[in-house]
Amino acid sequence: MLQTMRNNAQGIIAKIIVGFIIVVFALWGVESIVNLGGGEKPVATVGDYEISRVEVQQKIAEQKNQLRRQFGDQYDEGLFNDKFLEQSAVEQLINEKVAQTQADKLDLYAAKGIIDQMIVNTPSFQTAGEYDPEQFKLVLRMNGYSVAQYRAMLADSVRQNQVRAAFMLSTIETPFEMQLRQSLENEQRTFSYASVSADQFKDSVEVLDDEITAYYDENIQRFMTPERARIRYVLLSRDSIENAQEVTEEDLDVAYQDYVADIEQTEQRESAHILFLTEDRSESEAIELAEAARARLDSGESFAAVAADLSEDGGSADMGGSLGVNPRGAFDPAFDDALYALEEGGVSEPVVTEFGVHIIKAVSVQSADVPAMSEVRDELVDIVKAEKAGFLFAERSQELANSAFSAETIEELAASSGLEVQASDYFTQTSGQGVADSDQVRRTAFEDNMKLDRELSDLVDMESGSMVFVVDDYQDAQPKPLDEVRGQVVAALTSQKALEAASDKAEAILEGVADAEWNEATTTLRQSTEAPRVAQQKAFALAEGESDVVSSPVGYTVVKLTSVDRKSWDDMAVTEELKTAVRNQSARDDMVSYQAWSKANTEIVQ
Repeated sequence: MLQTMRNNAQGIIAKIIVGFIIVVFALWGVESIVNLGGGEKPVATVGDYEISRVEVQQKIAEQKNQLRRQFGDQYDEGLFNDKFLEQSAVEQLINEKVAQTQADKLDLYAAKGIIDQMIVNTPSFQTAGEYDPEQFKLVLRMNGYSVAQYRAMLADSVRQNQVRAAFMLSTIETPFEMQLRQSLENEQRTFSYASVSADQFKDSVEVLDDEITAYYDENIQRFMTPERARIRYVLLSRDSIENAQEVTEEDLDVAYQDYVADIEQTEQRESAHILFLTEDRSESEAIELAEAARARLDSGESFAAVAADLSEDGGSADMGGSLGVNPRGAFDPAFDDALYALEEGGVSEPVVTEFGVHIIKAVSVQSADVPAMSEVRDELVDIVKAEKAGFLFAERSQELANSAFSAETIEELAASSGLEVQASDYFTQTSGQGVADSDQVRRTAFEDNMKLDRELSDLVDMESGSMVFVVDDYQDAQPKPLDEVRGQVVAALTSQKALEAASDKAEAILEGVADAEWNEATTTLRQSTEAPRVAQQKAFALAEGESDVVSSPVGYTVVKLTSVDRKSWDDMAVTEELKTAVRNQSARDDMVSYQAWSKANTEIVQ
């Protein structure tokens, strides 16, 4: 639609459209305009919330980032199935929207101040340990979020955590409940088990051609190639603009002065003080006491002795008034100003702060070494170039965005902006190389207006620069040829048939018509044994003397419960450790139950 508007911007069609919009807007408001065009069909609807394809792609990107952090250099994107990641992302978003729906029903609220504090305290939004608004906006842009979107996400997270906290803080445990749980935890059961591995049947499995074809046809979605796209783009490079900047000696002098000022800000001082409180006396009375203390210092008494005798700061008086080594800004502003105005070893006149009246001593000054300009010249050149390029880059980015709106083709845009048209390799929605490594580029490329209508994109901000692109080629998801995936199909059918054979053998053992190698274990529910975990759990679900078959990771296991050693609940001691464990487990159980109830009572359409 945007391309059509560009093509007809000066014609009669544009005038008719504008007139229509004015009339509709005047009569029914902006919502009517928004609702005129149908949007992309949501992936799922949860209550009043819709889950868009963009949200799914953002969640997949988050999952991949988590995997990268978890596995580091060993991370291999090819090991993680795109379809699996998408299903996981959709399920996670559904659970989040269910939680949001219930939070809405409970009228939960996230205060603006809490959201602000969360943003300010996020390390990714900080520069040199301090919150940086520009860094905050840059990180959001690189991840495809607006400020409003991100704040809304944090608010949803806060409201969901309020529900979890309600369960954690409202759990009640009775002494009987704890003793009963303890008795069940200590109950011992003796059982026999026989494992049947599916692997022992794989060599004897025969897979027929018609079975291969049928399995392939029935599971065709498992053998699809992901949709792919390739783009042509123009890139306004930050590095190229920085490298083109000229740096004068005057520029370097100014930069060096700023550099030195920044280093001086890192100066630390060891200080001590004598404090006179103003809680039970007037400020003027406290000043008189401070002046008397100063007179004793002037007469030759040591600062430590006077502090020990007079200071009303119980935390430092016994240490000669020592406050340790601290950077600028660690104390009350008036205290800080007085301390940093002193020479090393100097003592101040009385200083008034909100805490009382102080006599301050600068015990020592720990200044950072200031390198000569020649030593940091290359670094200063880079700093100056980056600063100069920053303004020019912002200006040229805006010009590129304006040109992109009126250009009909990527070649026209390249000619008007003086940039070169470049091409990417093919990429999918979840992975790409070069400029396609950007999540925002991939999300945008697979929107319908881009991949089908081949419109020019809006300006995309990336770490390397700003770009505008057009989809050069789009390939829809296609089933892989049977010959290409035949090995996968045969392996799946072999495993399936071997598992069926293992199931038949386990049932025969249960009925007593087949031999087996039996093992025995005696354990509590949570103790570790050599028995498969599923067999141990099954033993605690059987009545004494019963038998059953349970599936295991490698096949099936037959379980026979031999005996039960029950513990009396009134013999159990209630310890603080037990109380905490029961409280935490009860809170988790309640939360899981609540989440299941919430999902069952929320309308979900996929």
